Amino acid sequence: LGNIGTDRALAPLLDLLDDPDESLRRIAAGALGKANNPEPVEPLARALGDESAIVRNAAVYSIIELLSNVPTQQSHAVRDRVVSELKSADDETVVEPLVEILTEGQQSRQRRNAAWILGRVAESDSKLAVEALAEALADDDAQTAQFAATSLKNLGGPIVEDRLLDRLGTEHPEDARAKAVFVLGQVGGQETLNRLEDLTDDESSAVRKRVFSAVSKLRAGGP
Repeated sequence: LGNIGTDRALAPLLDLLDDPDESLRRIAAGALGKANNPEPVEPLARALGDESAIVRNAAVYSIIELLSNVPTQQSHAVRDRVVSELKSADDETVVEPLVEILTEGQQSRQRRNAAWILGRVAESDSKLAVEALAEALADDDAQTAQFAATSLKNLGGPIVEDRLLDRLGTEHPEDARAKAVFVLGQVGGQETLNRLEDLTDDESSAVRKRVFSAVSKLRAGGP
């Protein structure tokens, strides 16, 4: 039924999320991500509280896959539901699979969704999430990199600031440095201001442009 993947085939799998057999619950959770409608979102969200770690992990993967599969006209509403459900789950249950999707996933749409959602469900002191998002600033997929920057801005806090200050050096790609400067202009403090003032003559015009904007905001007391 999971391989068939039609809504009619997947419907019976919803009941299996409550099956006593851990393997059946995992298989059902993994298969439901192939649906083309948002019906499995809430059942999968309930599976985030499953006693089995492999079932919880499968549920997170399927929620992201489901978000990537639903029709565009439904995606905004589903995205809001997904964020709401994931926020209420245990942070470790949600963040680790999302980071794995972002760092190791092969499908751009799923990785973009993972980057976007991390900024809305992770805690600002989650080193795992912040590190993955900071690395994604240099992603080959422009949208993934942009979503990573937006999520870092949403998270804010000292860990985000520290990780981004570490990515201002010329050993990092130009676009990633420019995005790091942009986020720092939104979330940074005095240390960031001091560092950015040293970059006003940077060799990269894209970085310089972001630096002037960020320094102006920080000198004015914030965004």
